[in-house]
Amino acid sequence: MAGTINTITAGDIMQRPVLPAPPGTPVNLALEKAQSGGYCGIVLFNGQKVTGGCTAAYLETLDPGEQPLDSYDYCTRIRVVRSNTRLSEIIARSDHSPAPTIVVTQRDGKPAGIIEYRYLAHWLWKKLALTDSRLAAVVDTVNEAVTMIDCDENVVCWNKRAEKLYGISAEEIIGRSIKSFFTQLVVTQVLEEEKEIRNSYHQPCTGTHVLINAGSIRQGDELIGSISAERDITELVHLHQDLSRANTQVRMLEKEIKYMNGALDPFKNIMGRSRRLAETVSKARRVAGTDASVLIRGESGTGKDLLTKAIHRESGRRNKPFIEINCGAIPPTLFESELFGYRGGAFTGADRKGKPGKFELADGGTIFLDEIGEIPPEMQVKLLRIIQQNVFYRVGGNRPIKVDVRIITATHRNLEEMIAQHQFREDLYYRLNVVSLELPPLRERKEDIPELVYAFIKEFSQQHKRGINQVAPEVMSVLLGYSWPGNVRELRNVLESLVIMAEGNTVQVEHLPGPLKTKVMAGTGPETASTLAELTRRTERDIIARALKETMGNKAKAAKALGIPRSTLYYRMKTLKLESH
Repeated sequence: MAGTINTITAGDIMQRPVLPAPPGTPVNLALEKAQSGGYCGIVLFNGQKVTGGCTAAYLETLDPGEQPLDSYDYCTRIRVVRSNTRLSEIIARSDHSPAPTIVVTQRDGKPAGIIEYRYLAHWLWKKLALTDSRLAAVVDTVNEAVTMIDCDENVVCWNKRAEKLYGISAEEIIGRSIKSFFTQLVVTQVLEEEKEIRNSYHQPCTGTHVLINAGSIRQGDELIGSISAERDITELVHLHQDLSRANTQVRMLEKEIKYMNGALDPFKNIMGRSRRLAETVSKARRVAGTDASVLIRGESGTGKDLLTKAIHRESGRRNKPFIEINCGAIPPTLFESELFGYRGGAFTGADRKGKPGKFELADGGTIFLDEIGEIPPEMQVKLLRIIQQNVFYRVGGNRPIKVDVRIITATHRNLEEMIAQHQFREDLYYRLNVVSLELPPLRERKEDIPELVYAFIKEFSQQHKRGINQVAPEVMSVLLGYSWPGNVRELRNVLESLVIMAEGNTVQVEHLPGPLKTKVMAGTGPETASTLAELTRRTERDIIARALKETMGNKAKAAKALGIPRSTLYYRMKTLKLESH
């Protein structure tokens, strides 16, 4: 039998075999032959045309005499169809030409079977019951919650999985509007918009998460409803949420451990807690794990090289080479061979074996082009090519060399102005400036000076074996009042000099280098000095308070973190009225 009702034909339904008999065959003879031969019916056939017919069951209701079978109106009111006539056509035509019996013929016109409408109704009922049983078995076997609704949005199918998922029995919901039970409905959306949905995440009610497939149901061209199949992923979602939370906690703990152990933090050497610096470092941490090109801006001495090294050590390339090039320190004539190397004998004085360039040495790692604004114009196009293609040629060579290098650049120059003056290629600028980081000058983050002072004094005291651990307030005032054109590098050099020249354990004003002391003190009156002293006091107080907070009030650990003896910490706490911490 055919798989779907639309493909069922008369040949699939008909009763067989049937007995062909000539017109005028008496009832008794027809009945005798039908019973003896086990025929389902008799068809009156004159060799060219079907003229009548009936089922064996109807024959048994007639008087078994010699009256011709075709004298009965029931036997002549027939309809003839071919065996390949569709069931849908048979039913459609029955409305216009009703007949109690349908005779089915073969291609050659000979009788093949017979269909009685009472039998057809029984056959259709059995077919409907069979289809219903199969559908019920399918929807209750699948792992999804299956819902079907009609065009009025009433539920017509609700399987056991749906009962379990939503706690609503089929008896309770079938025949009722689905909107009486749910508000956010994909199955009604599909019905209204006549579209299909595949593997879409949906939350039909609070606490339930599903992946849903849904589509409309059609009978021919007519829309008759919609169906949805929902796979319950609530447990998976909860597990994923728990896993995400656990991963987040692990990452936070890893960061906490990492930052507690400063030696493991690549950004440890970038000292200072001012807002602008903190924002730059935070941005650098985020970009470090990528391969994006980074352009670092800042005045000389702000620590661009330190930030670059920190980014490299925080990246996935940390175990690969880090190559640093100062573009302003290489003569233009040697620039190409320095970056890309040269083939043996490429020019007079060249090593006969050839030499790899910086890009070749940096393969797999990071190359830092400091003072990128100084790169010669003729080299800019070659640098652009290696960024775009990751391929270059040695000087005098013809073999392409492919490398995988992350490029970080730095400059104190205004590249935008250089572009406007045709001194720097615009396309190269955009390739290098994927992420821009700016290090503020020290004069714009003076709140970081005390922390830097203590850190450098501690470093140089250990390096030069000196016992310096204190800074006179007047010295701190001078350091805070100076503009520091050389930025952190200049401050570091001054403090190394102070540690070397200081006597005892305290840096005093007289230990300051002459030019620094003269410049500051020349423009410092009583009012300015008072302001500087107050600023020094406030800044020192904040630093000590922060150290105490970070060590949970442990004064020994706080003193160690600050690089000063515990006795000095107690004295400064008392002077700054921090006894309560």
